Amino acid sequence: MNILHAISSLFIGYLFGCFQTSYILSIKYKNKDIREIGSGNAGASNVTSEMGWKFGIITAICDVLKAFIPTQLVVFIFPNSIQHIELMVIAGMGAILGHIYPFFMNFRGGKGIASYLGMLLAIDWKIGLVAIIMLCLLTIITDYVAVGSILLYVAIPILAFYSGNYSTIVITCTLILLIVGMIKHWINIQRIINGTEKGLRSVL
Repeated sequence: MNILHAISSLFIGYLFGCFQTSYILSIKYKNKDIREIGSGNAGASNVTSEMGWKFGIITAICDVLKAFIPTQLVVFIFPNSIQHIELMVIAGMGAILGHIYPFFMNFRGGKGIASYLGMLLAIDWKIGLVAIIMLCLLTIITDYVAVGSILLYVAIPILAFYSGNYSTIVITCTLILLIVGMIKHWINIQRIINGTEKGLRSVL
């Protein structure tokens, strides 16, 4: 692995990830920081809950694209690299971390699930599509977006490991995202246990 290429991919992804659609929309149209209302999460689910489906869909699409674009972009920036998948995953991880920990928002962003889907779609659209279907089904069945999100964070490194098709670098990146994802969703786990988590049906 070329260290310079890896660091550059991570940095490119992080900068893309720091673009916070939810924050921009909430400031412009609600005159409030999305992190100070609702669940306090700077992501599509909180935007949908507090601002409606139109803004939620816009946020979700942008959060997907800001990981999809750099994950694809590094392949064109480093065309001679023989480790495209590794660089794509590193760039995607950077975008997810940028979404969760944006430097200009005191490192308080969203929970990264839409950006995670963007990375998966960029690497292999079939894997991304399966992940989206799984997320939607689990959300509908359990009534909680957080349950599907948590299980996605858990499932990807397990599948990557047992498939035998991915390198240690890829598996390590997915494990890092699993740890970060669990930390970010810990409050949701507590709310679900306490019965105070807002469900999908209540939002609808």
